[in-house]
Amino acid sequence: MKSYLLLLLGCLAAAHAAHAQQQPASEAATVEQRLAETISPERLPTGTSYQNNALLLQNGSGNNARIDQQSLTGAGVNQAYVEQVGAANALGLIQAGSGNTANSLQQGNGNQADLTQQGQNNTSALTQRGDNNRLTGLVVADRTELNINQNGSNNQVSSEIRESQRSYTINQYGNNNSLKQVESTIQATPGYTVEMRGSGINLTIEQGKIKP
Repeated sequence: MKSYLLLLLGCLAAAHAAHAQQQPASEAATVEQRLAETISPERLPTGTSYQNNALLLQNGSGNNARIDQQSLTGAGVNQAYVEQVGAANALGLIQAGSGNTANSLQQGNGNQADLTQQGQNNTSALTQRGDNNRLTGLVVADRTELNINQNGSNNQVSSEIRESQRSYTINQYGNNNSLKQVESTIQATPGYTVEMRGSGINLTIEQGKIKP
């Protein structure tokens, strides 16, 4: 796994070098923040002929990451950006289709994230800050946007979306919160924002209905 990640980063570094020289140097306080800004999604090289683009940063010990991108049309490009800072973080990412974009940030220890996107032009952003957070995302749709942010410890999100042209934002702040989201019928709302603040909150959203 380590050799594979080093090879991936090495190939990207060559294509990224010329582009990065045109960007101002980061002035962030920590090494991790400076490195993350230097290779942020906005600084990904453009104009390349690659079918899929992936950029991975891991800083810490015992981290594990997997990226598996497949373009089914031969025309679109999937993009993935992953940053893991801390220890014992795990990520699994699969994108099948074209024009999909996934950004994931995990800062802390023992966080786990698993995302699958199937379809066209979907965008997902997953952020976890804290310890022992769990996140599972499944998007089988076209032109759907999913944003999940967890800030705390021992939080869990399970999201399943099978509807196109939707936009969802889920924010959890605190500890020991749990949220399950299922959207799978055409009667579902075109999107919504959920924000949970506190500890020990358990919420289920299914087909546009909210169940405490």
